[in-house]
Amino acid sequence: MKSVIIKPQNEILKKYVQYFLFFEKTDNRILNYTTFPNNNICLAIYKQNEVNYRNQSDVNNCIITKGSRNFISRIYGFHKTPFRVDINSCLDQICIIFYPSALKVFTAASYKDLISSDTIFNEIFSTNNSYSLEQLFDLNDFEKRAAYLENVLLKNLKDESIPAKLKEALYIIAENSSNINLSIETLTKKLEISDSTLFRLFDNHLGQNPKSYIKTLRFRKALNEILNRRNSFTEIAYLNQYYDQAHFINDFKTFSGHSPKNLTGQISVQQNDLAWIFNKDCP
Repeated sequence: MKSVIIKPQNEILKKYVQYFLFFEKTDNRILNYTTFPNNNICLAIYKQNEVNYRNQSDVNNCIITKGSRNFISRIYGFHKTPFRVDINSCLDQICIIFYPSALKVFTAASYKDLISSDTIFNEIFSTNNSYSLEQLFDLNDFEKRAAYLENVLLKNLKDESIPAKLKEALYIIAENSSNINLSIETLTKKLEISDSTLFRLFDNHLGQNPKSYIKTLRFRKALNEILNRRNSFTEIAYLNQYYDQAHFINDFKTFSGHSPKNLTGQISVQQNDLAWIFNKDCP
């Protein structure tokens, strides 16, 4: 399977879109891969595929097969556990990876409404009839597809609609990234809002509560340090304020299904952005 990451060129979009991701698979051989919890939001568009997505306490799995519909588009948001994708057909997929809460500058819909739809691209961008998924997928060059998507996003960019208190909360969390045990009490005092208001802001706009957001942020920060081999496991655990090695290992097993040591032997990284594990047992 071919996969390509392209970063947005427009300076305005760079604030909201982390990158565009393109998948192309031209055979029917079974392939699967696993990615890990992150705080960004993915808008995925599929051409002639059926997508069966299950996200429950004991399973977080997406099964892709050949479909009869021309296009399906859906949102993948916050994951508490590893996300496994099984591809059982050809695949022509486009993903727009948004930064946390950034999708709100394109739509006023709540996260809960967005996550349940399988025609989300059309619902958000249908107001501009000069753009269509047919035109997008007719472009064979990934660079041209990325440029087309930038035009779509820019034409549909609405007034700043991310709540000020949510932006302030994300800023405080980012500024205190070295203090990953930032408490909810401290955060609400700095923001001068109640716990319930803070949790409602995160749930409506990010699909996760602030505690989960901070824990996921710590996992991704530690994962990045492991992949870049910056420090020993002991040092990484200490710098990211895990209580001890047992806490560090258990946290990684929850988020990735592997201990930090085992994960480094299986994971692959693409263009410094996409970390995943391919199933080596696939034919």
